[in-house]
Amino acid sequence: MLEKRLIPVLLIQNRKLVKSIKFGNYNYLGDPINAVKIFSTKTVNELVIIDVEASRKDYIDKEYLNQLADECFIPLTYCGGVKNLKDMEQIYKIGFEKIALDSIIFKDKFFLKEAIKEFGGSSVVVSLTVKKNFLGNYKLYNYLERKNRIEDLTDFVMTIQDTEPGEIFLNNVSYDGMMNGYDKALIEKISSKIQVPFTVCGGAGEVADAIDILNYKEVTGAAAGSIFVYSSRNKGIMINYSQNKNE
Repeated sequence: MLEKRLIPVLLIQNRKLVKSIKFGNYNYLGDPINAVKIFSTKTVNELVIIDVEASRKDYIDKEYLNQLADECFIPLTYCGGVKNLKDMEQIYKIGFEKIALDSIIFKDKFFLKEAIKEFGGSSVVVSLTVKKNFLGNYKLYNYLERKNRIEDLTDFVMTIQDTEPGEIFLNNVSYDGMMNGYDKALIEKISSKIQVPFTVCGGAGEVADAIDILNYKEVTGAAAGSIFVYSSRNKGIMINYSQNKNE
C-alpha cells in the first residue's frame, strides 16, 4: 500500500512567501527560506514549492531554488515555468526529487512522455488545475489566460495516466484559500478513474480536513497551504506542521 502523505505547499512570488485565494489576492507572509527551514526540522513527508510567477515571466529563478534546496533536508517537489528537459535536469541537480508539470503538457503533447522517458515516472508529477464553471461543472483551467481549457477533465486524466507519471496533483481553483474543506464531490468524481498516486489540493481549513480526505482509498496525498502558514481561519501568520488533528 502506498504511503498516505500530508503535504505543505509553499507559494513563491518574486522570492517572497505568499498565499493565494482562488489563485489571486496574494497575501505576503514572509521569507520562503525561513519557512523551508521550519518545515525541514519537522516530520514533513515532503514539501511542494510553486513559483507563481515563473510561467508568467517564462523564467525559472534557479539561483533561488538552489538557496531553498540548500536549507531543506526533506523531499522537495517543484512546479512552475518548466518549458524543456534542460530545465528539468537543472532543477533535479539542484536537489528537487520531483517536478510537477502543468502548462507545458498542454502546449506540447509529447513533452510528458519525453520527460518520463528521460527522468523516470517516479520523479515526474502531472499538475492539473480545475475550476467550477457557472453551471457547476468541473473544467480544466488555464490560470495564465484565466479561462477554461477545451480538454475534457475525465478524458484528459485517463490519457495522462496512460503515460504512467509518478503522481497526479489535482489543484482546485474554486476552493483555493477558502479554508472550508476539500471538494469531496470532485475528489470522488476523479479518484475512481485514477490508477496512479493521487494528491489533492485546495480548501483545507484544518488538519482534520486533510486527514479526512486521506481516508479515501485512492487519495495518497492531501496537500494544503493555508493550514500550514496560518494559525487559524482568521489567518494570523504562523508557519506550522502537525499530523495530529487535535493540535
